Amino acid sequence: MKNKLNAYIAFIFIMMALLSSCDISDNEIAPDASFFRIYDNDLFQASFIPIDVKQTGDGGYLILGATRLDDSDFLGVYLLKADENGQFVSEQNLSSQFVHPVNSLIELEDKFYFVAMEATSLQAHLFTLNSAGQLTDTAAIGGNVYYPLYAAADENSIILHSYDNGDKRSVLSLVSTLGQVMNQIDFSIGAGDEVEAPIIEHFTRTGRQLPFSAGKMDNGLYFFNGFYNYTMSLVFTNFSSEDPNGVTQGQHDNGGISAVSHIAGNNFAIARFNYGDNYILPKVELNVTGTTSSFDLAGNSFPELVPDAPVIVKKMSIDGKDVSLYGSHTKAGKIILMAYSASSGELLGTKHLGYANPFEIAGFNATEDNGLIVAGATSVADRFTRICLFKLTEDELVELVN
Repeated sequence: MKNKLNAYIAFIFIMMALLSSCDISDNEIAPDASFFRIYDNDLFQASFIPIDVKQTGDGGYLILGATRLDDSDFLGVYLLKADENGQFVSEQNLSSQFVHPVNSLIELEDKFYFVAMEATSLQAHLFTLNSAGQLTDTAAIGGNVYYPLYAAADENSIILHSYDNGDKRSVLSLVSTLGQVMNQIDFSIGAGDEVEAPIIEHFTRTGRQLPFSAGKMDNGLYFFNGFYNYTMSLVFTNFSSEDPNGVTQGQHDNGGISAVSHIAGNNFAIARFNYGDNYILPKVELNVTGTTSSFDLAGNSFPELVPDAPVIVKKMSIDGKDVSLYGSHTKAGKIILMAYSASSGELLGTKHLGYANPFEIAGFNATEDNGLIVAGATSVADRFTRICLFKLTEDELVELVN
């Protein structure tokens, strides 16, 4: 890989974009405590699409991504390793035998995991990496697990949302770190090819990327955001009943929940979309034992975001405050971070990242120095999709919420 970062680092806007509200003259910041990197590549026709990022045990960063393949309708699996300063270390394009890596990159104890599928059988596979981000094992996930959509951590196991193309059912599985299915339940998406068309377009990236997700409440109830009964819905299940415990319905693939993070009890921080419009609901009580509509949830309209915007929301602790941190990207081509109080839903602050080039968010996570690492996509020469990283310091996050 031919790194072309110097041309970017030289611009003063890097510090302006990342430190626009932080007076560095009053704070001693170590070199590269805050940084911005673009990872260029001499394969000019190739596109590199970020999915998620995590800090590794050596202080560096591991980026899970995807790249287009010449011989497949699906995206291939791409891994990039950067050091503690964001400088490029290595990259790996996995064999085209494996395709469609899904969000998210999972950290359990001292290992990392992600899920992709085998290109021919379409069976989901679990990939294991060590604390330095090096691939160590691959295992086929047993049971009826094909077309993976989203993976999340659950204590010492993995919550996996997938799609059963044969029976047209949304599947939720609990998977061990060895790839064994420990529990599983599935629900009908409804009959007819037109119902699954948006799902297939999601896999082949010939249509909109849909906001599939999954998680667990503190009372042990699981949920997934996916198709159920003809519509994109947030479905709650205890794995013991053949019917959902509760459903927040959308409107086919035109409306529904675009991001969800459990706060406590039945309270959630969510975002929703409806025919291109975006709404932020930083604290809302959901009916997890009945059927409701996402349209009735209202929320604060956010016209600054791109239509049907991809949104990420995570519960974080910043400066001693429980915060719901939202991330998305705007019509102006910037990544936006929005911090809300988890207890009151009050907006605490916003921050924009990026300058000149258009930027899109992929993922973010906390770092060991109480900062934030943000992975995104940008374009080089207005043509080639490349991965970028923004590193924010603890001081910047403190200022965001105060």
